[in-house]
Amino acid sequence: TTMKIQAALLLLTTLSSTTAFAPIGTTTTTPTTSSTHLHAEIGETGIAFTNVAREWRCKYTPGPSGGPGDSTSLKECQDLLSEYLPKLKELPGAQVTRQVCGGCLDFKVSIVQPLEEHGAWAEADYEPLESEFIGKLKGIEGVSQVETQEITFEAL
Repeated sequence: TTMKIQAALLLLTTLSSTTAFAPIGTTTTTPTTSSTHLHAEIGETGIAFTNVAREWRCKYTPGPSGGPGDSTSLKECQDLLSEYLPKLKELPGAQVTRQVCGGCLDFKVSIVQPLEEHGAWAEADYEPLESEFIGKLKGIEGVSQVETQEITFEAL
């Protein structure tokens, strides 16, 4: 366990140098358990977090009605997510969220992981899942502005 924590700290140190997040190890002890949770802080901003998300996003086109309810491209985005969802859920500690806006036509997928787990996937450049998913997303007719982003993701 100590080696895993040291490896995670090493990965997070590497990650922090490229993302301006400074990882900090915190030990929490209760009468029956002892565990280490990594968290990071963004400089002196007061923003601390324990989870990081990789976001995949795009714009879809509205359907013939002018809205999302009959959008072919939105349906294809959802079908693609359904195809990849089991693989995404296999990532260590991953929780997957989907956000859809009917007004600005956003389709977003966030893969949220604790810092301890996220570093390994980030070190692998989010492969192979990201390049496959993004490639297929770009191939959907009516989809534009396909982007990725790494962001903090914290319940407050």
